[in-house]
Amino acid sequence: MYRKKLIFLLFVVLLITTGCTQLTNDIDQVINATMASDKVSANTVSTGYELYMPIGVKQVVDNEYNQKFKINNRYVYLYVDTISYYYKNTLNYKAINNYNYYYKELNLNNKTGYVGINKVEDNLYFCEVVYNYSKSEFYSDFDDLSTILANVLIIQKSIKYNDNLISTKLNGEANEGREVKYQLDSPKDSKSTFSDFLQEYVPEKTEEVELPDGG
Repeated sequence: MYRKKLIFLLFVVLLITTGCTQLTNDIDQVINATMASDKVSANTVSTGYELYMPIGVKQVVDNEYNQKFKINNRYVYLYVDTISYYYKNTLNYKAINNYNYYYKELNLNNKTGYVGINKVEDNLYFCEVVYNYSKSEFYSDFDDLSTILANVLIIQKSIKYNDNLISTKLNGEANEGREVKYQLDSPKDSKSTFSDFLQEYVPEKTEEVELPDGG
């Protein structure tokens, strides 16, 4: 019996980490299984950090701390906050009643965060994931929600920061007279809060996060 359970657990972890399957739509199970999965080796490097990008995830934009991915024909926007990581700033949390569909706090390996989901309209959901000094936002229909969420959690969980590079960059900016400020604020509504960071690839005429065709 133990051997069967172990094989089943390994099978579930394999499916999640490869991102090649349609996962269960029980969001609690998706989060618990993904957060409990084994560590994976980074395969993508950016400014001051590295991360693991699962199979099936396409990187559309890498602009230092701003990342744009495409998963199941949906766009995912990621901001990696190396400054808050370096200074170990406390994250701001939203109350559960700010989300009309789902909310769950995350706490693993002394890293905290949350998953919050709003139902925007029939079969359209807006999801925010804050974890490991990073934040993701994406829209999804119900069928793809669990798969995209699992991949997003895998990406954010895998982020590994390079203290030396971050310190060098911050010291360089300080020497140039730049004032470094950033705080991972709670968004005001279910629209994208990344406009300040993603202006270079979010169309100005669109107020919300870009939706793929047919979204």
